[in-house]
Amino acid sequence: MKKIGLIVNPIAGIGGPVGLKGSDGEDIQKLALSKGAVKESGKRAEAAFALVGTCKDDILLYCGPGEMGETIAKNLELEHQVVPAIHSNTTAADTEFVAAQMKDLGVDLIAFAGGDGTARNVLNAVGDEVPVIGIPAGVKIHSGVFATSPAAAGRLIEAFVKTKAVKFQPAEVIDLNEEDYRQGRIGDTFYGYMSVPVIGSGMQNPKAASHNSENDVGGICQEIREKMQREDPDTVYILCAGSTVYSLKQDLGIDGTLLGIDVIQGNKLIGRDVSADELREIIHTNQCRLILTAIGGQGHIFGRGNQQLAPDIIRHIGTDHIWIIATASKIYGLPQQTLFVDTGDASLDEELRGYRRVIVGWQETLICRVM
Repeated sequence: MKKIGLIVNPIAGIGGPVGLKGSDGEDIQKLALSKGAVKESGKRAEAAFALVGTCKDDILLYCGPGEMGETIAKNLELEHQVVPAIHSNTTAADTEFVAAQMKDLGVDLIAFAGGDGTARNVLNAVGDEVPVIGIPAGVKIHSGVFATSPAAAGRLIEAFVKTKAVKFQPAEVIDLNEEDYRQGRIGDTFYGYMSVPVIGSGMQNPKAASHNSENDVGGICQEIREKMQREDPDTVYILCAGSTVYSLKQDLGIDGTLLGIDVIQGNKLIGRDVSADELREIIHTNQCRLILTAIGGQGHIFGRGNQQLAPDIIRHIGTDHIWIIATASKIYGLPQQTLFVDTGDASLDEELRGYRRVIVGWQETLICRVM
């Protein structure tokens, strides 16, 4: 029987759908909840552990109290022991406290649900002494200790339990200052390495910086302008985050954001740095096109930094009305030129999978697999 630790950061990711670009800090968490944010990290952790049912008898789960893991263990009827926290309302100190106890209890693996801030907390507590698998539930999720999705995390945990001799490798923990991030300043800081199991695919790469040439981006902008000219003039365009899309915003003369979602119609800005609810209000009676890019080094097009794009919004836009743009160098820098989706809706993720065209220049596209 393997001893698995489960730590859930209940407030991870609540700032994303309401356009706050993170959840670090009590004030931001209160603001997110006041804007109608819903806690989703527990659901994502439960979705992961629901996939380990075939080996549940081989797991002794050590979990944080209540929302920190105990609720999931009870829902899934997993044999478990509760590791106490410090406070009733979870803080970073609680994550570190619970993780340190799990290390002392000799767990074989810690699975934690959160974002890069949560990864830093676990790193502070266990270093590289205990293997980890991150269940992505935050906003940014740039570190390499996370699975590509909750489902991938579940499959990795199951494989870990079933595999007798597991190899491990170091993975980067990186994070950025959220206040700088909200102001449009990007700069990841490296904090250290944690150990992750090497058992097939399923772990994401750390985010890599993009180096876009003016010629490549200029060709992409020209191609998008020409595509727009062939569309109905009343079409609404949803322009997502990222440096490539930001270059397009500048090319169109739009005062848009680098890290937010902006909306234009008739080449006029009608929504700047919108939340999910604001986006719903704008698009509900309009024909729409969604323009987004992939995260460098990782390949995610949904579920990393654009949680404002809730599943119902993506369905309203239509999966055939998504334009993916990226420089060829970014695409060729991805493992097997693969893109990833993690919308939080398994059926929608399945609809989005397959092969899609990526606009890489003027009259230039590459065909990429979406997983």
